[in-house]
Amino acid sequence: MAYADFVRAQHQAILDQWLGPVNTAFIAFPSEEWLTRLEDPAMPGGGGHWLPLEGFSPKHARCWRARDGQRQLWVMPEEKAKGSKLYAEAWAAFAALHGHAEAPSSIAGRPQAIDHLFPETAAARRGWVLVRAVPVDRRSNSLLGSTSEKVEAGQGGRARPRTATSLTLAKVTGFQLSFARAQDAHAVASALVSHILGCGLIVRPGAIDDIAREIDLTAWRIASFRN
Repeated sequence: MAYADFVRAQHQAILDQWLGPVNTAFIAFPSEEWLTRLEDPAMPGGGGHWLPLEGFSPKHARCWRARDGQRQLWVMPEEKAKGSKLYAEAWAAFAALHGHAEAPSSIAGRPQAIDHLFPETAAARRGWVLVRAVPVDRRSNSLLGSTSEKVEAGQGGRARPRTATSLTLAKVTGFQLSFARAQDAHAVASALVSHILGCGLIVRPGAIDDIAREIDLTAWRIASFRN
């Protein structure tokens, strides 16, 4: 499998989990207790196993092997201003496990960033244990990070696992429009949902049973970060 296809498979898994009957696209865990719970087959999305990542302590990075065999990379969240090269180094080791001795910094001419799918500073300040990491389009990552992630970092929040939202999928699918206040939230939301449905990843027909409601919910999320 080519490296681009390997990354695409990671993105497809996130989309599939988000679109499932229950959203099991986990992107952050607040405690070891929740990591243990995920190994229970009775938990939605659970029944897999945590595996070590060679060269890293379990505190810093580890792999999740889902029940269907799909593997994910999870890393310790770090405050952006204090961050190390942990994410990039862990991803390189993770990719090497799948036969990719090199992890290119661009795919199809689009620069990539190894991204924490839940805001790293927010998770680090709350003392959470792991966030999910994948390569995403660098521009898409910056467009979203300049709005939602800055706000999230200054908030509290209940210590519960977090799952992907349509805004997470903006980064994963390479959405290129701005989320800035000058842009109409509903128009951006409509464009984002349309983009997700047509981004080239596989979306089963009817996966979003009420598109208008998803657009409204996405617009609400965008507006909430602006307030």
